[in-house]
Amino acid sequence: MNKILLNFYIIVAFFSNILFLSNLDLSFKDKVNKALNIKYIILWFTIIFHIYSLYKTNKYINKYILPAILCLNLVGLLLISLCNNELTFIHILSMIGLVYLLVTFNYKDFEVIDGFLLKENKANKLWIYLYILFIIVWYLSSSYIFVRDKIICTLLILYPLLFPIKEFFFHRVLALSVAYFVLNINKIKI
Repeated sequence: MNKILLNFYIIVAFFSNILFLSNLDLSFKDKVNKALNIKYIILWFTIIFHIYSLYKTNKYINKYILPAILCLNLVGLLLISLCNNELTFIHILSMIGLVYLLVTFNYKDFEVIDGFLLKENKANKLWIYLYILFIIVWYLSSSYIFVRDKIICTLLILYPLLFPIKEFFFHRVLALSVAYFVLNINKIKI
């Protein structure tokens, strides 16, 4: 992995975490806000564990925690859809796809070492490509996401494909961190 890109990711992730904590609304005024906050919290734990995994080898993080967080991410998307009453036909199809991904998920295919997938096989490649497809359909069919944000989210899911597939989730997570920082820098609460 390119050291300049890695350092950029880490610096932006650090500032994104500070921005996230300053903007965190723990009041949970409505169900959608609560579901989004849970999704963001999952994202920030993923960022922290991924960066930690780059520098220290921890059997539990690499083998169990990061794959489990990947599943929690999918559950978070389903929770957001259910809280937002997203019941269009296409959105329901994307939710069925997310459930399919959860059912077919094998954590052994998603063990991580040094921040990247340990194995690169047909099973996890197919799963990742289906993940990309279902997440894009989920974003595009979500009624509460603005068109500009749909485009950004779609590009963020496709961007990691510029790198080897075993680096997909690392780049995905840290690209989301960069996007969060860029989209929310003007909303900082001091």
